[in-house]
Order: sequence, then C-alpha cells, then structure tokens
Amino acid sequence: MRRLFSFLVIVTAILFSTLARAARVQDEIPFKLVQGFGIVVQGEIGSESNLNFLFDTGAVPSVLSERVASRLGVAGPKESFALLDKNLTAEYVTVNGVRMGWVRTNALPMVVLDLEGLSRVLGIRIDAIVGLGVLAHQTFSIDYKHGRITSGLSGKACHALPVEIYISAGAPYWVLPITLGEQTFRVLLDTGANDLALFAGHAGGHLADTATGSIKPAKVTGEIETRVLKPSLMVMGDASFKKQLAVEMANPRGTALPEIDGVLGPVAVGITRVEFDWEHMRMRWDAE
Repeated sequence: MRRLFSFLVIVTAILFSTLARAARVQDEIPFKLVQGFGIVVQGEIGSESNLNFLFDTGAVPSVLSERVASRLGVAGPKESFALLDKNLTAEYVTVNGVRMGWVRTNALPMVVLDLEGLSRVLGIRIDAIVGLGVLAHQTFSIDYKHGRITSGLSGKACHALPVEIYISAGAPYWVLPITLGEQTFRVLLDTGANDLALFAGHAGGHLADTATGSIKPAKVTGEIETRVLKPSLMVMGDASFKKQLAVEMANPRGTALPEIDGVLGPVAVGITRVEFDWEHMRMRWDAE
C-alpha cells in the first residue's frame, strides 16, 4: 500500500507539473530575434498559416504583404500612405482571423505593401508587420534574453516609467519621456527600431556631432539617411545610461503624432525585458 500510495503521489505530481507547464506555454509566444532587434513570431491569418509576423509596436496601421493579401483575396480602397521618406498610394483592408499564440484578432485594419525589401534587410521572409493593435489593453512582457512574449507582468522588472498612450488609426502609440544631454524628449516606444533616433530639428545643437552621415536600414523603405549625434547621458525614469548613442533622421512624412521627437528601440539602450502595463499606464523594464 505504501508503494502504491507513493506511486500515486509521484504520478499526481508529474501530472500537475505537466499541466502547469502547459498553462505557461499557452501564455507564451516564442520569437526569433533577427538582426539583434527585430521580433519575428509565427502566426496565421485566415487560411494562411506558418506566416512570419514582425511585431512592431510603432506600426500603425499594421501591414500585410502584397503576396499574402493576394492569396487571401482581400481588397479595399486605395488611399495615400506616408512612409519615412516618401508618400505612396496603398490599399487599405480589414483582415479577420489574425492569430499569434494566445492572441486572436478580428477586423484588424491593415495596409497592403511590398515587404520584399524589408525581408532582404532582415534576412528573413516577412509576411506582415503587426503593431499594438493586436494587443491593445492586454498587459504583456517581452523577454529579449529568452525570446518570448508572455501574457501579464513578470514581477521581475526593476524599473517603471509612466507613459502617454495615444490612439491613431484604431491602434495605440506608447510615448515616453527621456532626458538626453539635459534636454527632454518625448519618444515613441518602437520595437521595430534598432536605434534611439531623434527627428531633424528636435535634437538641438549641443547634441550635434562631427561624425559623417550614414545609411541605415529602415522598416519598410529599406534604407534611410541618418546622422550620428554626440554620445550623451540619458535618463529614463530612475535609470541613467552613460554616453548613450543616438542618431538624427529626417522627419517622417505625415506622422500621426507630430508632437513626438523621435523613436526609441528598446535594444538601443540595452533593455532585456520590456513590459506593457496597461492598467497602470507604465512601461516596466530591465536593462543590462
């Protein structure tokens, strides 16, 4: 009887351990980090599976590749769309059945664009760029070290910072304050960026550097010209970053938030975990 009892205890423990692991896995979305900053997750849209989504918190609206749009047979009106360096005419569609991990979204507004150039820059096929519209009002954590997006807060983040949340084209923007070189800026939290980039005319003369300009990869356009700024002390909430590197780039055309001064890619400041706390309107994070 003792052996049987012990056996049942062991089986029960294994069962509960397995169920607990399964519950955790259901609340996790694994991702591949490409080029050191791009979060690529597996997803589905309608009948199309095994799609590569670039999860980009700065993307408003989300973007669907021309190839996948053709296979899905979706269509919509053609309107003006502003990229970083040019305006073009693009098709606007509404897509149902967008799925990645536990996330399920219907009636997601998307713009149809050619993503072949972006795929070449990142070295991986990109079928869609999905923004915060798919996770609006859902608290979640991005763990860069372990390559996973997790529902809820980890309870491990050491820092927190109040943010401003704006809605544009049906999707949210998270804007946070930083101080760089004793000047305060309001920047867009953008997981699709690999720099701290300030828009031309916003940086101020004291941040200018004598370094020459350079061409860097951009999200959809492929390349954009930037100018390196002088490394300066950056303060973000209760954390400081000595000699933070930043670049200056041209003002984006038709930005939905003309009052912002630039964009902040989390990896550009060494962030290893970033959390979107919707209830308290705070960004929580850890850094190296």
